[in-house]
Amino acid sequence: MSLEQRLEELESLVAGGRVPATSRTLVNLERFNALIEQMRKDLPEEMGESQAIIRQKESVIKQAEIEARRIRAYADEEATTIRETAEEKATIAVDTAAEKAAKMVQQMEVIAEAERQAVAIAAEANGRAGGIIESAEVEAARKIEEAESRVGMMMNDAEADADNRRNGADAYASEVLFALEEHVSGVLGKVRAGLDLLESRAPSDRTAVR
Repeated sequence: MSLEQRLEELESLVAGGRVPATSRTLVNLERFNALIEQMRKDLPEEMGESQAIIRQKESVIKQAEIEARRIRAYADEEATTIRETAEEKATIAVDTAAEKAAKMVQQMEVIAEAERQAVAIAAEANGRAGGIIESAEVEAARKIEEAESRVGMMMNDAEADADNRRNGADAYASEVLFALEEHVSGVLGKVRAGLDLLESRAPSDRTAVR
């Protein structure tokens, strides 16, 4: 039975004890106290829902952290692959240029001209290798930055979602407790008024009501 149902039962208990043709009310205190005690026991269950939502927030954040680590590891692995590929291309380019230079030296009749062309080809190859490595570094940095941005967005979304859930749980708990306080105060006021009225009656009148 929910807290709302128990409150309705309290109201029915008070309303059912009204003495006809009078403003007086007789209440079964044993039943009334039993209902109040049960409501006290039910309160921890209502609060337990708030705790469950808070635990769900922690689970969401943990999952986001796991996903962030996975994305970062993937980005690092991809960056390493790009660097290695660039270095291989650079090595091949340098080796190819060296081979061309060696062949030109062997084929050219003028050794000086052959050496000049070999130096130019080697410089061009080194420039291309440097450009490849630089491009790879830029691409790797871009991918790492994108991964970190995605990780930050995921963490922010997880925090926002968890905060929304926690705020909703807190608002719900406050609303339930406030409603309970109003109902209990109203019922206790009616009960107190009935008891005061009964105590003020003459003993002969009290006997007649019983």
